[in-house]
Amino acid sequence: MKKLLLPAFMLLVVLSSCGWTINDQSTLDMTLPKTYSPSKLAGEWVSGYTNFTQVIDAYNGRYLGNTWQSGKYFKITDDGRNSEFYFMAQSQYASSATKAVGTIRFDVGSTNEEGSFTFLALKAHYNGWGSVKVDRDATQDELKNNLTGKYYYRMENGWLRIEPGAEPGPYASSFKRL
Repeated sequence: MKKLLLPAFMLLVVLSSCGWTINDQSTLDMTLPKTYSPSKLAGEWVSGYTNFTQVIDAYNGRYLGNTWQSGKYFKITDDGRNSEFYFMAQSQYASSATKAVGTIRFDVGSTNEEGSFTFLALKAHYNGWGSVKVDRDATQDELKNNLTGKYYYRMENGWLRIEPGAEPGPYASSFKRL
């Protein structure tokens, strides 16, 4: 029994000193660059869009649905780690959902009112159903080139306006705190 005590203790020390943590998503690398979030931005933010163009079957007059709906969700944590980004879309023929988990790194000079951050995706999963069926994890290339990105933001009348890659313009997504 004593022979197992030392190896078990050494294994415990080695595992507890590694830069990995377990959460409900799996294992996340704690060594990714991160910064503390501006205090008023930490939390859950949602954005949604529905196109009110109705699709009607020309032969029988039956309502088939709207042409497009989408939703986005950002979970910004206090320290930027284990942050989440979801994107859901639905059309008449297919639906999709993407979930990415990683770290948010705020740029120097970012405040509660405006600034920029980089979302560093570490893990992601794609789901698609309808005319296109997808159920797979993102590749390393997709994590780096498609899901990791720089976002600019500005608070306007209680709405968090976020634009990927540029200052928030007239078509920036508007997020509301949950």
